[in-house]
Amino acid sequence: MMSWNYIVPVCALLLLLVLAAAEVRRPRKSRLAARLLATTIAVVCAVLLILPLSSGKKMIVPDTATGIVKPVEKKGIIACNWPRQLVTGHEWIVQGTYRNTLHQKVWLRLSAFDTELDSLQVPAAEAAAFTLRATPLHRGRAVYRITAMAGSDTLEQQQLPLEVMPLTPMAILFLAVSPDFDNRFLADWLSAEGNAVAMRTGVSRDKYATRFSNFPQQSLEQLSPALLDKFDVVIADAAAVTAATRQYLERAGIGLILKGDSAGTHPRPASLWLPGNRPLGSLLLDPATALRVAHDALPLVQDSLRQTYAAVSLAGAGKLVRTQVFNTYAWLLGGQAGAYRRYWSALLEAAARKKQPAGKIIVSPLFPQIHQPMEVQLETKAAPLLRAGNTRLYPEQDPFLPHSWKARYWPAKTGWQLLQSDSVMQWTYIYNQDEWRNMQNITSSLHTAATAPLQTNTPLSRWWWIIPLFAALAFLWWEQKL
Repeated sequence: MMSWNYIVPVCALLLLLVLAAAEVRRPRKSRLAARLLATTIAVVCAVLLILPLSSGKKMIVPDTATGIVKPVEKKGIIACNWPRQLVTGHEWIVQGTYRNTLHQKVWLRLSAFDTELDSLQVPAAEAAAFTLRATPLHRGRAVYRITAMAGSDTLEQQQLPLEVMPLTPMAILFLAVSPDFDNRFLADWLSAEGNAVAMRTGVSRDKYATRFSNFPQQSLEQLSPALLDKFDVVIADAAAVTAATRQYLERAGIGLILKGDSAGTHPRPASLWLPGNRPLGSLLLDPATALRVAHDALPLVQDSLRQTYAAVSLAGAGKLVRTQVFNTYAWLLGGQAGAYRRYWSALLEAAARKKQPAGKIIVSPLFPQIHQPMEVQLETKAAPLLRAGNTRLYPEQDPFLPHSWKARYWPAKTGWQLLQSDSVMQWTYIYNQDEWRNMQNITSSLHTAATAPLQTNTPLSRWWWIIPLFAALAFLWWEQKL
């Protein structure tokens, strides 16, 4: 289309030059200016008939192209977004906008398992953004609820499905210069969580004690590249890992959690926090051992005075996590298993070598409803075998992306629905048609409910060019007959 827009004017200009030259060469010079003007008008009008002009007009229409959440009803929850999947130990955040049209305050409550987890107030006659938080303690799938209440009246209640995923099983190598209670408790916890663990602990000069859980027994005396490639994370004392080993870990993208040289001599209770003001609990720590965080490092664990005790930074193709916390087993002994899980989940996820998933399933719309079409997109290099529950789907290959396949599915029941192929599986939640009625064309990005001014182009009537064209041609015909 763009090339056509250039070709037509160029050809019209050449035609105009030819016709103008013919008029100039005519022996009779009377009315030459009028003939040239009529010729120009005729050529220009012909071009405008081929490439019609349009007039721009701003219209307020719903913006479906940018993923804006649009309100159908102008009250209640008009925008809401939350992660559908969450790794265990992480904080779950529900955000959105509530439009209160009442002359009294409205309470928004987040609840699950008959327990209220978080709440806030929306002022009377206001549209306010809200953020509700919780740290799920369960594993697997569950349906949370967000409820809007004015006094004892329930104004709105919506479902919030969530799947809590376990940490992806990892292969972890411990390197310690001497026996360590923290390593022992951590190895037991990791193996109980399904991870593969290998541990090498120094007992005397060039003598090591080894331990294996969910990992084949083998020699750990020589840390060869072939051996290190079997692990996703190495947890080591600073004196137990050589410079050559660190260089290989950086080249291979294997994460390293490096413990400091000293736990200090004057420990005192310190309240520890994860990013996002997520509390962990108290441990005995020496403030003198706090890390000095460089500009290229990200704090992972801090105390109430913002002193950093664990931080992550890039190290070649991998990640380096430095920590000055040596007694996390005290959380387990004190019955604070949740704090222990959150701490080590954060460190391991920050350090672990990233693995390329075998496939990916994307569902559209974000709020699929029963008996309504749902598009399932499968991204995989394997054969495109796709099922929704017991229903076989027959995806169509994208003509430009050979690893992308799309299929359409009409859910027949509400609740959790399993989508799976040979390489990937994913649970998605099917809603009733009366749920989330304020939401249309939701994307995963949260925006405030709004409408967007768009520029619409209306073609001008062709009669604006037809009449001058015929008038110019009529004049040229009449003038030549004289």
